[in-house]
Amino acid sequence: MARVLSAVAWPYANGPRHIGHVAGFGVPSDVFSRYMRMAGHDVLMVSGTDEHGTPILVTADAEGISPRQLADTNNAAIVRDLVDLGMSYDLFTGQRREITTV
Repeated sequence: MARVLSAVAWPYANGPRHIGHVAGFGVPSDVFSRYMRMAGHDVLMVSGTDEHGTPILVTADAEGISPRQLADTNNAAIVRDLVDLGMSYDLFTGQRREITTV
């Protein structure tokens, strides 16, 4: 039995994800992780939302909220969607660092 790390791409938290996003970052990694688990390997599947960068700042500014509020709201929505789709993440988190605007 091997230990396998499935490190999934981090989607931006500037808006809710749609099925096209999940098909690109979630499904392939979930299939791989499930296969490795069925093969008897110890798998850790991890990811989270990317909560930094211009997309976060621009969207938060347009919505009149702080970047932190936007990232937290969208992270929670993305987590709910992944759970509802039955994804097998062991950990899905956010970066949780303070985002400031200049």
